[in-house]
Amino acid sequence: MATYGQRSGPQRPADLGVTAVTNAAGLVAASGALTQVTVAEDITRYVVRLIRATRDHSELTVGASPRAAVLLAGAARARAALEGRAYVIPDDVKALAVPVLRHRLTLSPAAEIEGRDMEALVAELVESTEAPR
Repeated sequence: MATYGQRSGPQRPADLGVTAVTNAAGLVAASGALTQVTVAEDITRYVVRLIRATRDHSELTVGASPRAAVLLAGAARARAALEGRAYVIPDDVKALAVPVLRHRLTLSPAAEIEGRDMEALVAELVESTEAPR
């Protein structure tokens, strides 16, 4: 308590144990690497089917938007790059569907009353939507 208020301004990242792992050139290179990762047409169709499933689900009053589809495909592309692949696989989309979509959807009042969990619902949609082989 004795030191409270002696410092002005926000904490610096270093104060919280955060250290740089790259620089601006590294970020530009990483961003460029993403352009080398391809998303096959069947993966694109899979993403669209998954997004449509959110719009048709009876427990959702607001489904995912076309922008959510673009962001899910982009996140899958980034995951593929991090895994060292130049192409996206269905598992990339599946792994990121919950974190990308859960905050973009709205449960119906009935689903909320029943205590439905958004993450579980999205996981169910992923499991029930046919993925390419």
